[in-house]
Amino acid sequence: MRCYYEVLGVGASADDAAVKKAYRVQALQWHPDKNQHRLPEAEERFKEVQNAYEILSDKHERSWYDSHREEILRADNHQAGGGGWFGGAAKRPADEEDLFSYFSARCYSGYGDDAKGFYAVYDTVFEKIVQQEVRSAERQDKAAALETARDFPRFGSSQSLWLRVEAFYDAFLGFTTCKDFAWADEHNPASAPNRKVRRLMEDENAKRRKALRRHYNDTVRELATFVRKRDKRVLVHTREEGERRA
Repeated sequence: MRCYYEVLGVGASADDAAVKKAYRVQALQWHPDKNQHRLPEAEERFKEVQNAYEILSDKHERSWYDSHREEILRADNHQAGGGGWFGGAAKRPADEEDLFSYFSARCYSGYGDDAKGFYAVYDTVFEKIVQQEVRSAERQDKAAALETARDFPRFGSSQSLWLRVEAFYDAFLGFTTCKDFAWADEHNPASAPNRKVRRLMEDENAKRRKALRRHYNDTVRELATFVRKRDKRVLVHTREEGERRA
């Protein structure tokens, strides 16, 4: 995955006008109609340019991208065994999904319900998040958290009823994890030479867990926001509601 600023050929400080101008240049250069002699490459680059502009032309998404750029760029490396996840990859559980690779149109192909389509890809991702919550609640023997995790609505398909779609976003836009992130502890209190040091170790571990929980909650909620903006079911419902009220 390339940096979005690199894709458009602008610096990180570029204003909206510069971003828009750069997008037009790159879109014209890589439009498939003008590159029949290298069509597969052009289609991929054109999609990349469109995705970059969609992110950088939205103030909220650009701000979030700027704040998490390194994690997003390292996401592909993590899939190959690198360390792109906040908190480090060395001790991270194998089932801990790296969500940053899903903040891009590159992760899906079209809006169908096939395996690589928008709905199948994100249904799978959010179901993995839910199953992690279920396993964590079971491991910690938290009955209330387990019930909450099992009640999370599915993302669904392109044909899902609006009530189900609405329920999904209501749940994930306010997502709060039950995971304890104990795997990220940097200190083993049992090895402390005395009570004072043990307390300091416990405090440091608690701070790290809290930071990771906050970061994870923010990431899941932001992913739901990212997906919602691109969800055709939401766009259709919004249009129909506007027409009904007109």
